[in-house]
Amino acid sequence: MGTIRDYLNSNNILTANQSRYNKDSFWENKTIKNILRNKVYIGITEQNKRSRISYKNRKLRPNPKEQWNVVENTHPAIIDKKVFDMVQKMVIVQSYNRNEKKNTFLLDGLLFCYECHHKIGVRGKKNGHYYMVCNNYRRNSKLGLCTSHGFSYENLEEAVLNYIKKLFSDIDSEKIELNIKKSRSKYDYEKILKKLETEVKLINDNIDQMYVDKLNGKITEVMYERLYKKLIDEAKQKEREYIEIQEMQNSSKQDDTQNIKKIVKEFLELKEPTPEVMKVIINRIEIHQDKQVDLYFNFKQLNNITQNCLL
Repeated sequence: MGTIRDYLNSNNILTANQSRYNKDSFWENKTIKNILRNKVYIGITEQNKRSRISYKNRKLRPNPKEQWNVVENTHPAIIDKKVFDMVQKMVIVQSYNRNEKKNTFLLDGLLFCYECHHKIGVRGKKNGHYYMVCNNYRRNSKLGLCTSHGFSYENLEEAVLNYIKKLFSDIDSEKIELNIKKSRSKYDYEKILKKLETEVKLINDNIDQMYVDKLNGKITEVMYERLYKKLIDEAKQKEREYIEIQEMQNSSKQDDTQNIKKIVKEFLELKEPTPEVMKVIINRIEIHQDKQVDLYFNFKQLNNITQNCLL
């Protein structure tokens, strides 16, 4: 896939974002992999492969294969079935080899590049030590999209652990409670609710304008009914989101002090923290090319206390 990616980038073949939206982007391995595995090229349509987690979380998650809607022969195939099956075997073998990790690191999955926002991986030993590298740089080094961020992983892990231990040892109930009060004002639920109200009003205004256009013969009855149904569904979804944001606003007022104190206590008692424990405490770690490290905790109260350290 890397060879295909480099060929497409070197020959200035437009990506979907470039051709549709005129946005700067480059071919990546995951995009090519999705294309190679897409059964639409052999005349098969697959639907319901992903769904939203919830109305308040708009991220998509994959559905189990048994929930997919698969229909064969929906259109003429442009790739021979035998060729497609052969490619699938090659993709599976390559994925297996790439995903076979020899080592698991304490901060696996938490490291991100500050400059380009891609993940940072931990690579093999260099002069007897593990080092980090920006995945965007590693995949596209010839394009100059980012820098390597090739700093010592051991130094980072030691700095992060020492930083968290010092931070936690300095925390007492009064500091936690004070920062809980501060954090409540940081997340502006009212602003989000106001935005949803504006969006619902805009939808209703569009419905009113469509009705006028129908009366004036600018759109047909069929088109009006189709657009009306679509806009009504959007308005209902916005209203559901409004209710859920209100519930989140109310729940944010609950005191989370005991939960934080419990995690602080458990972390300080651990001689060797595990990756699972680190994921409970840390949301993400951003590495700057000047070696600054930003820690983002899963508790906004802790983020209000402090956020960065240096390698």
